[in-house]
Amino acid sequence: MSQRQISRSSDLQHLRNEGYDIEIRAGHLLVKGIPYVNEKKEVKRGTLISILEVNGDITQRPADHTVRFAGEYPCDKNGMQITKIVNAVGTQEIIPGVVINYSFSSKPASGYVDYYEKITTYANILSSQAAALDSSVTHKTRPVIIDDDEESVFHYMDDASARAGIVTVTAKLSNLKVAIVGLGGTGAYILDLVAKTPVREIHLYDGDDFLQHNAFRAPGAASIDDLNKSKKVDYYFTIYSRMRKYIITHPYNIDETNIDELTTVGFVFLCVDGGQIKRAMVDRLNAFSIPFIDCGIGVYSTDEKLGGIVRVTTSTSIKNDHVLKRVMDKDDGDNEYAQNIQIADLNALNAVLAVIKWKKLFGFYSDFDNEHHTTYIIDGNTLANEECL
Repeated sequence: MSQRQISRSSDLQHLRNEGYDIEIRAGHLLVKGIPYVNEKKEVKRGTLISILEVNGDITQRPADHTVRFAGEYPCDKNGMQITKIVNAVGTQEIIPGVVINYSFSSKPASGYVDYYEKITTYANILSSQAAALDSSVTHKTRPVIIDDDEESVFHYMDDASARAGIVTVTAKLSNLKVAIVGLGGTGAYILDLVAKTPVREIHLYDGDDFLQHNAFRAPGAASIDDLNKSKKVDYYFTIYSRMRKYIITHPYNIDETNIDELTTVGFVFLCVDGGQIKRAMVDRLNAFSIPFIDCGIGVYSTDEKLGGIVRVTTSTSIKNDHVLKRVMDKDDGDNEYAQNIQIADLNALNAVLAVIKWKKLFGFYSDFDNEHHTTYIIDGNTLANEECL
């Protein structure tokens, strides 16, 4: 079955977006899970099969108005046979593994304009009788779609982008190699968001173990069995490799001996504390014109409440003269975040702001101000953009 062929034909993609379970096999369109009623007034599910007219990978207007059906004789809600659409009876294996029992004919005066109109016409005839007996029955089963495209980074199809009509926009993020340095709270949430985009590779850098306190500032819910048993990079690899390919783990921290590894990717998220190694990373990435975003949170306590700032600082080849001042000045001894105060909602917000800015840089979102430094002030609920172009 070719998911690519489905995506290139608007009528087939329309069926897929509406939740039909469709498959292309040997020049035939199979639409599975169609509810119907048999002579015992039982609700069953069958398969509609249509010969597929294509030019290259694109469907053409159906030349044949008939469909085949795999299932019992379809009936109305009273168990009476729907003879008006059945034009042939007989069991036949039309392609290997596909056995049909009936042929249906319901021809509009001008024929069907496309396969969406053709399939929905027959599906509605059958399923309307099933719905009369059970209102919860639907032919829109929304199956999990396995992506058979060897070039895809996902194990199953990204139909969310297709349903939203943003496939072309989403594709702007493909073929990128992204590194996330530090998988504490913010880095882990960045991974959660980036993993759902079509970036080619995601490199994870962190030498720490995944411990009990990490679970309370991480996306998802770790089990007891997950704690104290693996590196952070391995824990997150296990989770996100269920969904996608090309997650590369580096179970060590960046230091002077391996810093040049960052120069092999196209974008870097820095989610680590300050110090000389951060300064070295900033200098090295700027020297190689590799864009990056540095994330940070400064938290303070007053009147038994927490306040502070969430920061996202961006560096690109067209603007990077502000980075060291914005990044290194925040790492002082009064920063309670540096004392390991981490709050999941602030980590998540930091990650969301960083990923939104990253998507702006690559044309996914509009960017009027081209801000390179954004802060969110907690107590005033204020979002400020600075260092704009």
